[in-house]
Amino acid sequence: MKNYNFIFLTMLLFITSCEDSSEKNEEPVAPTTFLKNGNGKFLFNNYSPLADKPINVYTYLPVEGATNLPLIFVMHGNSRSVVNNCGYWGESARKYKFIVVCPEFNDADFPGSANYQNGMMFTGGQFADSTKWTYNLIEEIFSYLKQNDVTTHETFAIYGFSAGGQFVHRYALYTKPHRAVLIIAAGSGWYTLPNYSENYPYGLNNSPFDEKNLSEKFQLPLVIMVGENDTNPNDSDLRKTVQAMRQGPHRYARAKNFYQQGADMANDLKVAFDWKFTSVPDVGHSSESMAPVAAEIFYNSYNN
Repeated sequence: MKNYNFIFLTMLLFITSCEDSSEKNEEPVAPTTFLKNGNGKFLFNNYSPLADKPINVYTYLPVEGATNLPLIFVMHGNSRSVVNNCGYWGESARKYKFIVVCPEFNDADFPGSANYQNGMMFTGGQFADSTKWTYNLIEEIFSYLKQNDVTTHETFAIYGFSAGGQFVHRYALYTKPHRAVLIIAAGSGWYTLPNYSENYPYGLNNSPFDEKNLSEKFQLPLVIMVGENDTNPNDSDLRKTVQAMRQGPHRYARAKNFYQQGADMANDLKVAFDWKFTSVPDVGHSSESMAPVAAEIFYNSYNN
């Protein structure tokens, strides 16, 4: 009986040692547990200067468990309809394989243009401490996602439509977006011009902008994007102050004016001008129609 036991144990060891070694050596891909596949949402309150204003962040992950995908922030418009705006990016995210991150700035905590598209820079009749500007949340959210192993990429893109486009171009002007490899401001209603011809918020004059940083702003990967049919001068959401009207009668004219003002200032300073202007044919003021065009620009930016 002892001999039979010995033979059985020997055969068992032999069979075990002959198992497919490739299965043993394969390291399973650890799926990300922080973002759920498809649509998701999390609460962000990890930036201490604005911890009293937690924000919902909506997400779209096209591939379950993927951590090697590029990431783009999508900033909603003045309607604050973050779910719809984020939803317009789902099809492109599946097609091009990237992560969509959509912070929500609700009306209750961030009322009016001063507290959303103007970044809470100017409150109570004075400029706030720069740590309180909501533009800081972009880098902070990206760092938070990195800490939670959402992406292996060290950079991101950011896109904003309408009021979101205002947020995005001011984020570019008033912060140092070192990790942003693409910045798309689309369909903005009015702009902070990149010169000192107007007082803040229509220009840089009388604002906490360091003039010595102006030259480097023209080397940012900034894309000014607008629908060719975004030309309604009577749009009820279009700002019509004297200063805004000096930028042009409608969004298309104002987008071209902002881009040209940047080109002229870069020329005066004798520095390189890397901004791009993109007009979208047969499109008016439509977040849904602009999203796939911006998504293709994003895809091409990291595949060229």
